[in-house]
Amino acid sequence: MKSRSTVSLSIAAVVVVLALTVLLLPGPESATAPKDDLPAGAATGEDASTATAIVTAIVTAIVDVRLFDGRSVLESVDVVFSGGRIVQVGSDLDIPSDATVIEGSGKTLIPGLIDGHVHAIGRAREDAVRFGVTTVLDMFSPPTNLERVRQQRQGLERTARADLFTAGYLATAPGGHGTQYGVEVPTLSGPGEADEWVAERLAEGSDFIKIVIEDGSAWGGTLPTLSRETVEALVEAAHRRERMAVAHVSTYDDAMTAIEAGVDGLVHLFADRPVDAAFIGAAKRSGVFIVPTATVLASSYGGPGTEWLRSHQVLGSRLDAMQRQSLAQSFPGSQSRTSMWATAQANIRALHEAGLPIVAGSDAPNPGTAQGISVHAELSLLVASGLLPVDALESATSIPARLFGLGERGCISPGCRADLVLVDGNPLETIEATTQITGIWKNGHRVIADPESVSGPSMPRDDAAPPAPPIDLLAQTQRWMAAADDYMGGNSSSTIDWTGAPTTPVLAVDVDVESGFAFPYAGAMWNTTEIPMQPADHSGHRRLVLVVNGPEADYQVMLFSGQAMGAQPARAPLAAGQETVIDLGDLGGLDPSTLRAIGVFVTEPSDPMQFTIARARLE
Repeated sequence: MKSRSTVSLSIAAVVVVLALTVLLLPGPESATAPKDDLPAGAATGEDASTATAIVTAIVTAIVDVRLFDGRSVLESVDVVFSGGRIVQVGSDLDIPSDATVIEGSGKTLIPGLIDGHVHAIGRAREDAVRFGVTTVLDMFSPPTNLERVRQQRQGLERTARADLFTAGYLATAPGGHGTQYGVEVPTLSGPGEADEWVAERLAEGSDFIKIVIEDGSAWGGTLPTLSRETVEALVEAAHRRERMAVAHVSTYDDAMTAIEAGVDGLVHLFADRPVDAAFIGAAKRSGVFIVPTATVLASSYGGPGTEWLRSHQVLGSRLDAMQRQSLAQSFPGSQSRTSMWATAQANIRALHEAGLPIVAGSDAPNPGTAQGISVHAELSLLVASGLLPVDALESATSIPARLFGLGERGCISPGCRADLVLVDGNPLETIEATTQITGIWKNGHRVIADPESVSGPSMPRDDAAPPAPPIDLLAQTQRWMAAADDYMGGNSSSTIDWTGAPTTPVLAVDVDVESGFAFPYAGAMWNTTEIPMQPADHSGHRRLVLVVNGPEADYQVMLFSGQAMGAQPARAPLAAGQETVIDLGDLGGLDPSTLRAIGVFVTEPSDPMQFTIARARLE
């Protein structure tokens, strides 16, 4: 029995892993701030009539509460809101007799949080609001229903979604970062195309322009990237139309290029070298702001993990299965880059001490992050990197509201939107108190924070499921495919051959794992159904047994699961020449009830080599 396949399969989890290098944010308070004089809202399938719903004049009063209004702290005050806006703030107010009164003693009221860097795919906005994030800034997603998005964010009706402001498509070179996700992206080849490119994005509904300056060197590879002249032309075209231009960067040199080109903000912070006086001087002269995305840098560089969020007594139960899975992941090779995490923290401290505006942004849903909850991790990491708690709170409220021109958001004073979060304790002393949420209001309406009421039921592993019959994966030869990063524009390749008797098949995998891609990989993948990457229920299986034979290499097994294709895989190392038994219940982020595929890969560059899979069983 012998057959050969050279098909490269789109690995959904690797697609999400690569999202790290995608993002960036808009710029400082200036004429380039986006205008909010158009209808606003969020891209969803909800009825168009929602945007014009009548706002009922429900009156709510939170009394005797500590207040962080976005800039300063007031003790023992009353806050009254109605019709979606703050009506009164003060001590011993005359509370209307028909108001719903909430006792605030021992609690702190803060503005609804703003996540300054997300990718608003799927149910991102519903997931965000459950954790007190009432506004998200999307740094790259296809421009879908943006007119409705604007209408909805302009209104004050009841909603269970965060408001959305978006860059839409990002500006990148042909074959550059952002083109590897299976989404057709309009690219630029030179500065002469910049003016028309920007005009087209704004016509689609983009609120600001995001520019990718990424040659892949920070991740051990090479990527086409925009020339300095093209970056300058894009910035000029955006500013001429009174819109911000922000930049995705991964290195010191690219950050300097962005600043010298006049961008308003950097939506990632580099860690390839320390911040120095030359960089600080250039940044201060330009007035640039920084979205460090510390949460995703921690996931990339072996920083603090997320177990404290997943097991959190208040927030943990609000996570749905996809969020829990995403939080449990980290970027491949992160533990080999721990020195870069120390550099990232030192750079955040240096920029903050220099007085540069810092904006909190999670870069969700990348590995180690999840929509909404990761803003709380971001605040904690910012404080650990040198910000005071009050500075961190400003970075997720008043500062992004001011820089992005977000209207009456990020504040609590008469006329501000009633986007509010009530927490036990005092986050001005201990920033982690932001996680002790006792109430969330969006447009003055209380939000139900149960994931089943917003995103459908979560799907944890069902240990009570009856045992399922064992499956010999190698016997299902038609479900195996070669898989390598060449599908995503990398240089690696893979082919598979079947050898052995029909009753004892062995899969021979020839791989050539090359640098030139952020996270190189090559190997073979078994799909749970005849259609690749479709979910199937394997909750009755308890363990995976593998025998891989071959030369010494960095072997990994990856198990893909989840309701959506964008979920990161659960991973485990493999040792060649011995049986590996993996308890599926020990794999963080795995949902066996929606198992899509199991892949065996070499994940570090190596000479061309062959390995074999002699046993692969679900038991």
